[in-house]
Amino acid sequence: MSEIVVGVGTAERAGLLAVRWAAERASARSALLRLVHVVDEAIESGGDARLLLAALEGARATLDDAVEVARRVDPDLAVVSELEQGSPIEVFERCSRTADLVVVGSDWHGGRRASRRGVHSLRVAAASRVPVAVVPDIDVAMRTGIAVGVDGSEVGARALAFAAEEAERRGWPLIAVHAWDLVPLSGGEYGYGGAMVAVDDLTESAHDVLEAALAQTIADRPSLEIDRRVIAGDPVIALSDVAEEAALLVVGSHGRGALARFLLGSVSHGVLAHLEAPTVVVR
Repeated sequence: MSEIVVGVGTAERAGLLAVRWAAERASARSALLRLVHVVDEAIESGGDARLLLAALEGARATLDDAVEVARRVDPDLAVVSELEQGSPIEVFERCSRTADLVVVGSDWHGGRRASRRGVHSLRVAAASRVPVAVVPDIDVAMRTGIAVGVDGSEVGARALAFAAEEAERRGWPLIAVHAWDLVPLSGGEYGYGGAMVAVDDLTESAHDVLEAALAQTIADRPSLEIDRRVIAGDPVIALSDVAEEAALLVVGSHGRGALARFLLGSVSHGVLAHLEAPTVVVR
């Protein structure tokens, strides 16, 4: 049986939205939903037994609330709940070794000026061995479409495959976005993909990259509706703008230039720091 792991935090709205989001996908896939709450090791190391007891009692109540939310989605859903103590990042990295997807909530509330930005979702996404979905406190119930960043890389291809499967399952269009920065070079030309290209050729070259990346998806899913978007500009801004109209955004964890695990590329880091929809980071 496949498995979806959900990081259950405090009983704030984003955390419960993450549980519901994950439960809907677990139900559709007949997957096990594993609800995990982590009591941070710092509480135990502080030596205050009453504080630790209160944290454990609160955690159990939060897990009970999360199970109830999941059961409301599907009474027959296979659900287990676990209370862990330790480093949240280490716990979810370990959970990701056997899971198919890790889901966490975010305190991002949408808009250009968030009052606070949690870093845990960024760190979980960087450490995970499987795709991580970050669910913000944003209502996307009236939206359709699965947006995906397409850059022609191997990781980008895995993100595209994830997004295409989700779009086909939901009967929604796939919004394939290829964006690039224009870097001025000498001689009145611009840099694109590491090469010098005349301005008049940029749009054609970008469309070629997108079509080449989409070729396998088109062959595998001929009935899938694909909305192609080629955008000149900062990829983070382009993807965030498209995500404002989508039900889900999918990006690769890094592009061609990333060095190693435990690092997010600038694009995936940027969209997670500026959430406009539930966002999946694929490795």
